[in-house]
This record gives sequence, structure tokens and C-alpha cells, in this order.
Amino acid sequence: MTRIGILILTTFFWVALAAEPLNFDGQRAMEHIANQLAYGPREPGNKKAKRQTVQYIHNGLAPFGAKLKAQSFTAFGLQGTNLWASFPSQTQSSHRIMLGAHWDTRPQAEHDSDKSKRHMPIAGANDGASGVAVLLEIAQILASNPAPVTVDLVFFDLEDMGGIGDRPFSIGASQFIAANPAYRPTAGVIVDMVCDKNLSIPREQHSQTRAGPLMDQLWDIAKKQKATAFKDRRGQYITDDHVPFLKAGIPVVDLIHYPFPDYWHSTEDSIDKCSADSLQQVGNVLSDFIYTYLQN
Repeated sequence: MTRIGILILTTFFWVALAAEPLNFDGQRAMEHIANQLAYGPREPGNKKAKRQTVQYIHNGLAPFGAKLKAQSFTAFGLQGTNLWASFPSQTQSSHRIMLGAHWDTRPQAEHDSDKSKRHMPIAGANDGASGVAVLLEIAQILASNPAPVTVDLVFFDLEDMGGIGDRPFSIGASQFIAANPAYRPTAGVIVDMVCDKNLSIPREQHSQTRAGPLMDQLWDIAKKQKATAFKDRRGQYITDDHVPFLKAGIPVVDLIHYPFPDYWHSTEDSIDKCSADSLQQVGNVLSDFIYTYLQN
């Protein structure tokens, strides 16, 4: 398909999306995953795919009246772009929630069962596209029904470069913190790898240790909703985009599938592993969290 064809289809997608009922819809989130995958791996070596994905996210936010900001940065010899969409509170509340996801994909499939493919980039249906899909679906809800608190949706680049060329994970999130030293949301949630058909989200331990009350609030909502993907058990300490925020003293919880699926960091991270129901569970919990946050 030509670039013009992709842009036309993207435009029709967003127009149709804006006209639909404004509840979280896991199937629509699946469409967001498919649309991202159509561009190819979103890794540093694929500049065209990265440019198209940034445009797709921007196009998904612009119709909804959010305050948009792009942060371009250079770090560890790489060019990156973070996108920040802010949806103001409908009240005078000073509380602010940050929801974040990384939109990049890993440039090497080092865990692929086929050793000949371990130098290849991953498609990143789960590891990258799923979190973006959840946030874009929530953007539509926020536009139709302004929340009682300000909500920021932040899309981080270069999360998945850890261990490649002595680079760390979460480069984009660290750059975001450095560029916005005064940014202090009341609470935050990172959404990463949340579309697996057998989704399992335990209590990630950096989150539990340093943002325990916030994690309890999310798990209480999940229990009320009977969201079985949320496991009330101890997880592991996972390095993800929440860690730079925790280090800055900002309470942020990481929602991430663990144990990692067998296709993690492999060429098998494809949309056939994804489930609209899993996305629905995560989206419902986050939506409830946003609109009931001040009640707790």
C-alpha cells in the first residue's frame, strides 16, 4: 500500500472512531495494534516506520482537543521522540494522573527460538503496540467525558534498547523526566505488554515497594470488576518506564505481564497472541481509576 493510501485509511479510521460510543472497547484497541504493526518494527533503524507511528499517534490525539507536545531528544547516540497529550480536568482539582506506554520496539529478537532470527527486529504487537492501543482508546473517552482530574497520556520512545550497545532501558522516560523537572503528577501508571491471551499482571515489586497505596487502589478496582488478569500475588522487580518516575519521587505503578511470555523479544510477538478481552480488562480498570481517583 502506498503512503497516501495508508494516510487515507488512517484518517477514515479516526473519523469513524470519533463517532462511536465512548466506552473502552477492547476490539477497537486491537485495531490500534494492527494499525501500528502495518508500519513495521518501530525501532531506530526503521526511520520510516517510526515517523509513520508518531504521525499515527498524533492523528489519534489531535481530534480530541488534547494539548499536544512532542519532545525530540538525542541520547546514547540515538534520536528519539516522546509524545505528551494533556486532557485538562473538568474541575479545579490540582490532582494529575499520568498514563504512559512505550511505542518503540526492540531491534533484536535475542530470545527467538530460531537462532538465525535473533538479529532481526521484533514486530512488537504485545511489547509496544498494546500499551499504545490502550492509551489511544482512553484518549477518546477523556475527550467525550472530561475527567475530574487532569490526565496526561505520555508515549515514550526508546524504552526497549536495554542491553544493546551498553544502553539502558527506559531512555525516553528518563529523558522526559530530565526535560520536565517540574512535572509532578499525583499518580501514574505504565501500561506495557497487556494484550496476551493469557494475560497475567502480578504486583510488580518496584511498584509495590514505592507506590504501594496506588497499587492497592488499582487492585481493588480490578477485584471489584472481576478482572482476572490482575493477579493478587507478588511479582518481580522489573525495569520499565515507571522506574525513572519512582526515582524522581513520583508514585507510578507498572502494569506488565509476568512471567514474560515465551515469545518475548522474539519475532513471534505478533497480533495472533493478543486478546481484545485482555485489553478490555486493562482499559476498564484504568478508566474506573481515572474517574474515581478523587473518591479514594
